Amino acid sequence: MAHAFDRSWPAQFSGRLEDSRLLRGRGRFTDDLSFPGELHGVVVRSTQSSAGLRGLDVAAALRVEGVAGVITGEDLANDGIGDLPFMSTVDAPRGGPVCTLAMPLLARGVVRYVGEPIAFAVAGSLSAAEEAAERVVIDYAPRDCVTDVVAAAEAGAPRVQNGGGNVVGELRLGDPAACRAALAQARHRVDLRVRNNRLIPHPMEPRAAIGLYDAARETWTLHCPNQAPHHGRALLADAVFSLPRERLRIKVGDIGGAFGGRVTPCVEDGLVLYAARRFGRPVRWRAERAESFLSDYHARDHACEIEIGLDDGLRITALRIVDHANLGAYATPFGIPIATTTGNRIATGAYRVPVADITVRTVLTNTTPTGPYRGAGRPEAIHRIERILDVAAARLGVDPVELRRRNLVRRSDLPFRVVSGLSYDSGDFPRLLERALAFADWGGFEARRDDARKRRRLRGRGLAYHIDSTSGLSPKETVEAAATPEGRVRLHSATQDMGQGLKSTYARIAGMIFGLPPEAIDVVQGDTATTPEGPGSYGSRSLYTGGSAVVVACENLVERLKALAASRLEASEEDIAFADGTLAIVGTDRQIAMRELVSSQPDQTVRATGEAEAPFCFPNGCYVSEVEIDPDTGEIRIDRFHGVDDAGRIVSLPIVHGQTHGGLAQGIGQAVLEEIRYDPRNGQLLTGSLMDYALPRASDLPGFETQLDQEEATATNLLGVKGAGESGAVGAPPAVASAVLDALRAHGVEHLDMPLTSESVWRSLRDGKPTRRPSERAGGG
Repeated sequence: MAHAFDRSWPAQFSGRLEDSRLLRGRGRFTDDLSFPGELHGVVVRSTQSSAGLRGLDVAAALRVEGVAGVITGEDLANDGIGDLPFMSTVDAPRGGPVCTLAMPLLARGVVRYVGEPIAFAVAGSLSAAEEAAERVVIDYAPRDCVTDVVAAAEAGAPRVQNGGGNVVGELRLGDPAACRAALAQARHRVDLRVRNNRLIPHPMEPRAAIGLYDAARETWTLHCPNQAPHHGRALLADAVFSLPRERLRIKVGDIGGAFGGRVTPCVEDGLVLYAARRFGRPVRWRAERAESFLSDYHARDHACEIEIGLDDGLRITALRIVDHANLGAYATPFGIPIATTTGNRIATGAYRVPVADITVRTVLTNTTPTGPYRGAGRPEAIHRIERILDVAAARLGVDPVELRRRNLVRRSDLPFRVVSGLSYDSGDFPRLLERALAFADWGGFEARRDDARKRRRLRGRGLAYHIDSTSGLSPKETVEAAATPEGRVRLHSATQDMGQGLKSTYARIAGMIFGLPPEAIDVVQGDTATTPEGPGSYGSRSLYTGGSAVVVACENLVERLKALAASRLEASEEDIAFADGTLAIVGTDRQIAMRELVSSQPDQTVRATGEAEAPFCFPNGCYVSEVEIDPDTGEIRIDRFHGVDDAGRIVSLPIVHGQTHGGLAQGIGQAVLEEIRYDPRNGQLLTGSLMDYALPRASDLPGFETQLDQEEATATNLLGVKGAGESGAVGAPPAVASAVLDALRAHGVEHLDMPLTSESVWRSLRDGKPTRRPSERAGGG
């Protein structure tokens, strides 16, 4: 059927239906659940970064009162339990499939990072399980370790796994020969080495899992905070337990933040399921905060060499990138794609790059495995290209704004094919740049800088043009819609609300179609037994795919109701109009309420299904930041932050602004505060608590001034939306870094890697030396 959804419908939905319940403490998170006879599990984790396991003695642990048992890797192997698989979208460096070990639920014979699970102690109380875990005796045979991604890629580095070396995968994009020729002919060549710091997602709710086993039915149920329950079920059922998917049910309640770190299952999910079957009782586990630093998937950690060529008109002629991405000790389910293909879909940013040569190598190290985190590869890609443009402008003595003006993709260029093979379909990047500059009062900066000088402060301004690509394992999403005898509509979707207001948005879209208040719409998510198969929520895909499927399902349900009403009212379907929950024959007073019609059906429910398919789309925008630095202490204060985002059409302004501001906070955290660090000598984690790992506080953040531009809706989906959940985390780091380094440039500081902490800024000012590495150069080619 032709969908009647009107793209001009009012886009000013406000308010979130979830907030009242959550703010009153009525949320129901995984650790709030309890089950009769439940057991508690505690993971015994490696204290060594690289070692053989000479012995594992659990005898003393088993003597603890209340202990049900201690599970080891040998137990899992004997029972045929598999490892957590990884997905690869690239080849090995010398061709052929990537050859690396899948991640075991429990180590067998070798440990490869501090925090790797070795045993799982299970007892009737948490205290007994903790005591049992402490009594497990492990005999280690320490080995050499390597934690740095560049060092690990060298030929003589300690091997993290047995095999052909630590570089296990390689992405190649572009034309190397053409790029070399273009660089050789370029009027200017500028290169730089850029590090992207290692982070941890760190949601408010710690990871938790509860496993149940029904021996009579031979079925499992897993309660956990997961962004993609159907995907998680597939991985656990297919690879770990080798059982039909319908025998495993995953249920997700409220989620206290996810940010990509909960897209895929973790080893503890498998452990509680195995233990529940082994001991015949529910088994629960929850991470302690310090444990999370060791065991939650980390993110980012790239080391990149980037070079651009420019012609006499300062237009980019070539781009060369060699990037090393740290996988940690194992490839997580999404680790390799995030490090390679996902981020490099937009490797050239929002700029016209005629030829490129991009190499990304995925590298194993003796560190916690890495995976998705807000932006998932795109923050690394945008940061490096924005940094090279700033450095090029500084070395060549040109305006960084003008350099961007000359190279941005123009609206007339669209659709614009980039080196990844995708095409930017919509947007007006130059117009957004100018709008952001005006919004931020770019021209008034010098007066603010003069004022800062009077207060003995260094003031800098910076900008970044970001572009993102919304994504998913599949471009399709299915929604089931059902009308109930209470006059309500129920939506079943495999997408997952995790704090982003998705249920509110779906309810308002459906309410508009049915003429019902959003409170009359029930959204069912987070249960693989009651929702259709679907990829889940990540990559800013939920609204542009899931929301589009909501439209299709609701319109199909309206058509189904009209057909039933036509039969009931003895009229043709074409003469039935539907509005405000009532079906009526046009031009007459004959009508029937939806609730009455549904109540008359045999099962008192009317159902319809809708499927939507939406390819990649590309939210984008420009951020402008201004900072002040105390030269005596290096303290950075972000004084102003302005942004203009093109997220397509906006369904709810408050929700999108909230998503943008949340991403900005996390992006600023990466820029100036956050970093996971290891001791390179022994692989011990140095930032294992919030005393060492600095999350942004309200006092660290400016008052964000953001605008949403809706002039360039995309035609890739029914709603015209582009996704908004990750843009802030993509664009904020280079914008803030640009401003800090602008303030330091007069003191001979060209580049600093993130995080730009007070200490690193103070040291650069104290040394008074350029931070350009010896291999970097500028000048004619």
